[in-house]
Amino acid sequence: MHRTRNAAAIGATAVLLASGALLWLAPAAGADEPAVTVDFTTPVAQLEPGDLGASITGYGGLNYIVNSDAHRAAMAAQGFGALRIELEYAVPGDHASRIVCGGDYCHTDYDGDQWIDAIRSLGAEPILVVPAEPGDALALFEHFDAQAPITKVVVGNELDAGDPPKMDAATYSARFNGIAAGIHALDPAVQVGGPGTAYDNTPYLTTFLTGSGDHVDFVDYHDYGKGTEAKPAEQLLAEAADYGTDIAAVRALIDATVPARADEIGIQIGEWNMDWADPSPACASMTTHLPAVWGAAVLGTILEADATALVYGDKNGCLGLTGEWGEGTGADFVDMNEPLPVYHGIGMFTGEDLFRPFGSTMVATTSPDPLLYVFASTGERNVVLVNTGTAAATTGIDFTGLAAGTADVWRTTDADRTPHPDGTAAITGGAMTIDLPARSVTTLVIG
Repeated sequence: MHRTRNAAAIGATAVLLASGALLWLAPAAGADEPAVTVDFTTPVAQLEPGDLGASITGYGGLNYIVNSDAHRAAMAAQGFGALRIELEYAVPGDHASRIVCGGDYCHTDYDGDQWIDAIRSLGAEPILVVPAEPGDALALFEHFDAQAPITKVVVGNELDAGDPPKMDAATYSARFNGIAAGIHALDPAVQVGGPGTAYDNTPYLTTFLTGSGDHVDFVDYHDYGKGTEAKPAEQLLAEAADYGTDIAAVRALIDATVPARADEIGIQIGEWNMDWADPSPACASMTTHLPAVWGAAVLGTILEADATALVYGDKNGCLGLTGEWGEGTGADFVDMNEPLPVYHGIGMFTGEDLFRPFGSTMVATTSPDPLLYVFASTGERNVVLVNTGTAAATTGIDFTGLAAGTADVWRTTDADRTPHPDGTAAITGGAMTIDLPARSVTTLVIG
């Protein structure tokens, strides 16, 4: 993601909803209504610390992780296991020149070493994005790896963007192979991935996997809810489920193209957020409560599909985790370094240092309504319920592997956006009932 992007790179517009019927989650009518199910005995995905992270953009209105205590505190509260950053030589090919952030128009006030040190000081592993230029890429890796091990590298960033693309897939694949081979020769344990496409660009990914399947450790692509096109909230929330469909399609492509190594190749959503080019005045859609609800639904869907989720980004106007210049207007105004709404959607998994975070193993769940997303973990038993409907609802939850207990209830709502406690709920006979406010996220922290 950069400050400016080519809309042609974002692919086909998603199919519109067939009708306006999917507008709210109907309240449960009684004991015979279908219930949510959570099966703590059936794991579906193992979460590693680096599976939930963010991009460090190099933008920030002079407030960065390298110099702003307020922004650093906000990032630290999420407990991200990985932070991705694009770095390059100020003069390409001149390895004696400064190493600076690589995003278009990013602020080059600070050197690469300062960015990497700041990432590590937050307890996160740096994911290094290097240019698809073998000499520069290998020199950058060696520079940072000499200070402390770099465990994950992405080659290139959205080189499929444009018409024609910045770099065609065959050329990219050849360059990737040389870079990956060079890095693996230095340290075979380093995970090297690509191509970092602007979306799940199937033709580009197919060419890449065909040419680089023997070298790649993970496939990286970006996935945004929308860009310049207008989408109603109901459509965006319904399409959160499509993240799982997209990941499954990329997994099938890996299986078909690289069958001998398919089990060794992971999937990383290297950038995601709700709207990369909000056309509304003062980016109004990104400062409402909607991105919190959408973000929780999408994050859970990505993790449940066994992919890495790196939200974009820590700072970039409304497309950030905290305010850059002061975004939005009126009641939706978000000041510099204050959390933007999507931050709190993610926080319903991380806990924001307010409550116990999501556990290390995702388990099987079902929901009786497509407007109610449900995600659950064991290791630490948490349940995240995302009511995307416009009406409050009541739902039952039937548990497998849990007979009784008490859940602390935490919520984010339009009226009170910071995650806040809302009492406790009893689990008896392997079941419970919970009220869900309209368009809200509720986390149950089960003791």
